Amino acid sequence: MILEVLRQMGLFENAWVVRVESGIADHLWQSTVFAAAIAASTLLFRRNRAGLRFGLWLATSVKFLVPFAWLISLGNWIASFRSPGQAQGGIFTVVEQVSQPFTRTEFVPERSAGALAHLLALLPPALAAIWLLGTLSLIAFWWMRWRRLRNTMRSAVLVEAGREVEMLRRLELLAGVSSPVGFRLSPESMEPGVFGILRPTLIWPAGISAHLDDAQLKAILAHELWHVRRRDNLSATLHMVVEAVFWFHPLVWWIGARLMEERERACDEEVVRLGNEAEVYAASILNACKFCVEVPLSCVSGVAGSNLKRRIVHIMNRETVHKLTLIRKLGLAVMATLAVTGPIVFGVVHAPQLSAQSLQAAAAGQQSFDSVSIRPGNSESKLDQLLVRPDRFIDTNVTVKKLIEFAYGIDEYQLSGAPDWTGTERFDVEATWHPVRPREAGGSVPPPPPPPPPPPGAMAVPMNQLAPGQLQAMVKTLLAERFGLRLRHESQDLPVYDLVVASNGAKLNQTPSTPPPPSFNGEPIISVRTMINTKAGELNLSNGPVSAFAGFLSGQFGRQVVDKTGLKGNYDVTLRWTPGQDATESIVAALQDQLGLKLESQHGSVQVLVIDQVEKPSED
Repeated sequence: MILEVLRQMGLFENAWVVRVESGIADHLWQSTVFAAAIAASTLLFRRNRAGLRFGLWLATSVKFLVPFAWLISLGNWIASFRSPGQAQGGIFTVVEQVSQPFTRTEFVPERSAGALAHLLALLPPALAAIWLLGTLSLIAFWWMRWRRLRNTMRSAVLVEAGREVEMLRRLELLAGVSSPVGFRLSPESMEPGVFGILRPTLIWPAGISAHLDDAQLKAILAHELWHVRRRDNLSATLHMVVEAVFWFHPLVWWIGARLMEERERACDEEVVRLGNEAEVYAASILNACKFCVEVPLSCVSGVAGSNLKRRIVHIMNRETVHKLTLIRKLGLAVMATLAVTGPIVFGVVHAPQLSAQSLQAAAAGQQSFDSVSIRPGNSESKLDQLLVRPDRFIDTNVTVKKLIEFAYGIDEYQLSGAPDWTGTERFDVEATWHPVRPREAGGSVPPPPPPPPPPPGAMAVPMNQLAPGQLQAMVKTLLAERFGLRLRHESQDLPVYDLVVASNGAKLNQTPSTPPPPSFNGEPIISVRTMINTKAGELNLSNGPVSAFAGFLSGQFGRQVVDKTGLKGNYDVTLRWTPGQDATESIVAALQDQLGLKLESQHGSVQVLVIDQVEKPSED
């Protein structure tokens, strides 16, 4: 809620900051919900093995390191290999530009002035600094404790024979531990504990054996050996990483306590299962605690960890551990499958639609021009002209950015990573092709007579020659072959506008439904004529949906405008505004006064293209 208020004040307009903070917020609430679900599931398994509950809590800890967004991205990547189905009908546009192009200025909501706004603007870097300070402080604290333990390890004497070592080797055979565990005697009075991950070593206080009989010694050694077999030091270290990164989240520390409790209970259960008497085992733990102090680091598995009183109660009560029933096994399998495959399937189903656009012309026929000529344009001029004829594509004085926007059907705000020259250097592009017409009985259908030349500055698409998406696919091929364009698709959280009906109601004229809109192969053709000049701005939309009007506004504001009006059908829209530096503010005012519509600033998922490579073409 606080972040949303700050966005409304215009303090988080930087797209990178927005993506980072939004991604962190999403990851935190998703991990919190996941932990709540696991906590509920552990109640169902409270009479089963402690090792099972430990595994559930460990999965909760790992979830903090694996955002669902990564799995969704994996699903998007998998979906990119799918063959797209029948290309959906597009909206073909005829644009007539009769004067100077509209110079877009960013529309920025009114911002709160004063010292408060300035301080709030410093909030993101301040929070980042606090997080970094907390992480470094925690690492420094653990490092000092680790050095203390390391010094203890170095001062301990390696022992390869004796009462303790012989019993340890016999227990290794019973527990199925293949590699011998090192045994060192320490002069300090710390509790017995296992040090190390790859080559674990048992640190044993030098004087503790005199206080333990053989049964008690066997019980404590068995406990430590099960820590080795379960690789508890590795799982503890993994959770320490989680605590270092998410130290500010109380749930992380609560999960750590649950992990320690369940790992100790799991070892207790195994010690008793091996035939050790509960009374003897409980007495050995109490004797060890009388002699020793606690192990100084959580990634070292000791015998007196967790809540000692609760552990003794569980040991002495000889609680029966129930085996998993078939239904509960199936439930665990379903939970694990959904946790991993659910986000991946979501990513596959909701893969960016732009990925399919790059292949939609596969069923439409020709995907490349027969010949292409590219020459330098007039970089001093900002005017460009696009002309499409039955056998020729001509784009004069165009930038590479504009070509990409045309080929992929996007606006400038959906393009990221483009070098500066792609928006400043201009080129004259002329390409030719020979459309292939379907055959009839007796031969080929002769080509139709050429259409009359369009007026200057117009773009006329001959629908009887081009299949939907074919021309865009051909321009994509041109960009890849002549400009070395390599790009990828991403879904980013960016500022957007919702187009809604104002409080005074909409003022739109709905198009009569009697004359249907023109179509090509059953696909609607929406004709939009935009007239803009330096003295007055005007938009005329004839027989088009409000979503088409929202698309026009997206190009003017440099943000995606989402139609949230709920208005169905087609409309005739006329919008007039005053151009200039305050043109966007004039459009906002005109929307409410003339059409009864308004814009609300929001955040949403926007499909963008990220350029990885693009090169200047050679002249020909």
